[in-house]
Amino acid sequence: MHTVWSRGRLLGQSELGPERSFPGMRMGDFEPSPIGERLLPVILGVSPAVKALCEIVINAREEIEQKGGTPPVGEYPDAVRQTTEYADAVSIQDEVESLALELRDENGNVVATDWISFQDGHRLAALAREEMAAIDPDLEFDDDLEPWEPEPPRYQVLVALEGFEKRMDRRASRRK
Repeated sequence: MHTVWSRGRLLGQSELGPERSFPGMRMGDFEPSPIGERLLPVILGVSPAVKALCEIVINAREEIEQKGGTPPVGEYPDAVRQTTEYADAVSIQDEVESLALELRDENGNVVATDWISFQDGHRLAALAREEMAAIDPDLEFDDDLEPWEPEPPRYQVLVALEGFEKRMDRRASRRK
């Protein structure tokens, strides 16, 4: 059993599964502590903020191209940096970084990581329903057809062990 901590506070625990498709990445269901339950909305706010920012970036790049310009490479167009979506994404990421998340093994030893991330299964299911309804507005959902017993855990944790990002960068550069 691994645990996730923030500045000396236990956020929760997970039986991280074995390595799967990416060397150095682990994931598993996450059982939050009471403090973890309170902090997870802050941590999970990154994904919606980044999604909103991505939509703004795509629109800004398209607008630049429609006017015959070339969008800047590796940076945000000026118009993007002036949006509330940009400010939200930057500030939420700063909040998450200030939590100083750390992974500890079953003996309480800190495990070196490149990053720790969480997913909310309920939010992902709601997004899937929205996408499916957008494709087929007549689609009806019947929750009685799939009674989950027991209900699956709400949260999952994803952990990139130290060196994961470098391995992925090397892998990407070999493909170019």
